[in-house]
Amino acid sequence: MNQNKERLRELWAEYKTLIKQESANRAEPSPQSQKAKELYDTQIWPLTKEGFADRGQQQYVASFHTVGTTPEPVILSVRALDADRVYLLHTKDTEKLCGRIERELGWGVERIKTLLVGRSDPEDIYKQVRQKVDELPPGAAIAFDPTGGTKAMVAGLAMFAFSLAEEGRTAHVYYVDNEEYDDELRRPVAGTEFLKRLENPREVVPDWIYHRAKDAYKRGDFSLAKQLFDQAKDREGRAHSLEAVLSEAYESLDAAQFKQAKDRLNDLLELLQKPAHRQSFLTKHIATIGRQKEALEAVVQLTEALSAKDKSIAPLADPQQVACVLAALGFMTEKRLKTGRIAEAVLLRYRALELFLQHRLALRGFDTEKPDFPGLCAANHTSIEDFQEKYQAERKAAKAGSDDKLIEKSAVDFITAFFLLRALGDGPALAVNVNKVLGLTKTRNTSVFAHGFTLPTEDNAKNLSEVLVALVQSGGLPEVRFDPIPLS
Repeated sequence: MNQNKERLRELWAEYKTLIKQESANRAEPSPQSQKAKELYDTQIWPLTKEGFADRGQQQYVASFHTVGTTPEPVILSVRALDADRVYLLHTKDTEKLCGRIERELGWGVERIKTLLVGRSDPEDIYKQVRQKVDELPPGAAIAFDPTGGTKAMVAGLAMFAFSLAEEGRTAHVYYVDNEEYDDELRRPVAGTEFLKRLENPREVVPDWIYHRAKDAYKRGDFSLAKQLFDQAKDREGRAHSLEAVLSEAYESLDAAQFKQAKDRLNDLLELLQKPAHRQSFLTKHIATIGRQKEALEAVVQLTEALSAKDKSIAPLADPQQVACVLAALGFMTEKRLKTGRIAEAVLLRYRALELFLQHRLALRGFDTEKPDFPGLCAANHTSIEDFQEKYQAERKAAKAGSDDKLIEKSAVDFITAFFLLRALGDGPALAVNVNKVLGLTKTRNTSVFAHGFTLPTEDNAKNLSEVLVALVQSGGLPEVRFDPIPLS
């Protein structure tokens, strides 16, 4: 709303009267009256600019404007958007108007640039604007105003802007609209202009939003999928989006928020029992959703038990709970591999391997954080000396070097745990390729940049996976998976 709207109404009435007086003998009103022009230039237009209070939604690094035969809307838009850099897209016919726009803004040539484009060639606009956009930082917010110019210019700039938004760029499209149009003078009534944001149809049409959400879900971008499913739900006026709840469950699982993931799956199961959702395609996946919820309950139980002050290693000896945690770590790992987050994937797989070895030792009542070697030896009917000898023999056979006395260890690391299990005759530890296991000794450190400058690779992740699969397959663990439910 223009702050000078009431005064401008009075001036507009006077302006029309002046035009009609000098146009009385003509078939149509003419805006060429000298007095009318003087009134417009000296009072109406200055008050229109001064009172135009609309602003863009944020600070923009750049704004692009198509220039038509009427420069006023461009001037209002440029002032309102107030971008750091302004590009005026003009044709040969409107080039002279750019000079007036520049003079009225008074911002200087460093801030305002002109681009000559074809009046009927949208492709020319695509190329020229693309070149300028590529010079801007990827996270820069950009505004586009296709108010003026030919139909081809308007369509070209708007389509480019909405396509740019699909690339994940912050690209907003604006238009200088008006509340009242004077049919007699064939122009907007001064003071009724306002800056309108044109929404991207892909962001407001539910079907398009839903398809974008499904695409994000399929890619494993569960955070974006949830956001879009909720957006589509709000546009349709629905109370719930089952897909959004499911997406949030997997988003939480990926972030190791296991309790929240379990709660969301439980919410989904409850919603599927309601009459409004009994026809949902997800009803055919109720059993799978239920199994995943139960698996997450097991993950929560194990993680909470192991983080308690008076923790017991008994949960680590539970094959079902360990299998569920390994499945959760596998889900998180695969997501990171798909998105190129190799270091995180390697670290998660290394942790899964550690967990399995801790599980095998826990089956024998041994805690790797508080090692009781005399107790371990007693349970296996051997002396600490004989066990130490077997342990060292396993290391020597694998060319892993000697180790300190076991009795002096205050904690057990990954490699120590592996050779302890071999010394104990553990089936999975004996079945796996020793050289592959030894090749993983530095993998954890490379996954943390602070430990050096050798970065982890996909081969590291592959080797970890092969060792883990070999151990698990011979370890008797039940099969548990967190494969995302397919969306129909």
